[in-house]
Amino acid sequence: MKKLINSILFLTVVLTVTFIFNVDKASAHKAKNHKPVICIPEEERTKGQLNTDKFWNFQHRLSKLQQDCAILEIEEKKKLLGDKDNEIQALETEIGGLADCGNIPFNHKASSNGKVYQKPNSKSKVVTNVKKDQEMLFISPSQENKNWYYVKVKKDIGCVDGYIQEKLVIKKAGEDKVIKVGPKLIEINQPNWAEVDRLILIDAEGTVSITGAIQEGKIDQIIINEEEEMINSDNSFTFLLFVPSSGSEVRIIGNKNGKKIKELTFKVQVGK
Repeated sequence: MKKLINSILFLTVVLTVTFIFNVDKASAHKAKNHKPVICIPEEERTKGQLNTDKFWNFQHRLSKLQQDCAILEIEEKKKLLGDKDNEIQALETEIGGLADCGNIPFNHKASSNGKVYQKPNSKSKVVTNVKKDQEMLFISPSQENKNWYYVKVKKDIGCVDGYIQEKLVIKKAGEDKVIKVGPKLIEINQPNWAEVDRLILIDAEGTVSITGAIQEGKIDQIIINEEEEMINSDNSFTFLLFVPSSGSEVRIIGNKNGKKIKELTFKVQVGK
């Protein structure tokens, strides 16, 4: 019995040393000399290979065959994850910037075929193409380049935002009539007031389009919440406001030749 135990111990030591030697030798090889990793399924392994598996499993380790199969399985999983990442990125690129148009009046149009860009220059990514007379919502001139306008354009089932050259944006026909605001220097037309010049109520949290007008000849610049907005040829102006559930405050300043003439501050809240 003692001889048998000694033989088993000797065999174990020999196999361990052989394995370590082979591992060290393999790690010293250049990559081009490595044999390709091949997985032999457990049901196709010989009795000797299965016994080798059991031996190394008893040592709480994987056999070489088991390691090879594990490596190939991991590589396959990585490939599948990589393919999914590529699909997701491609989908994000395809629908990038796409959003709900909302109940917003598109009061401008394209004067000819053109492109809408991600930034106010023709070297940036093209967001979408527009055709002559296609409707769009003018938002504001670019702060970086006044020859470009920031607009919202319908695309597929939604809308995209981007920049288009100023010369390609014109007011829709029939909408250039001058709006008269009476004695007020600044007037809000839509949405309707809940409390005149003090409060506007909307149905739910989200982006709302607010339109107004200035008294002709009295104001030549409109600044809304620290951002300058364009005054159209009919004396009207439009701006978009995101209103959270907690509500928002709007501060409108009307200037004439750089001097403040009128200030209007009101709140927009969710409720009835």
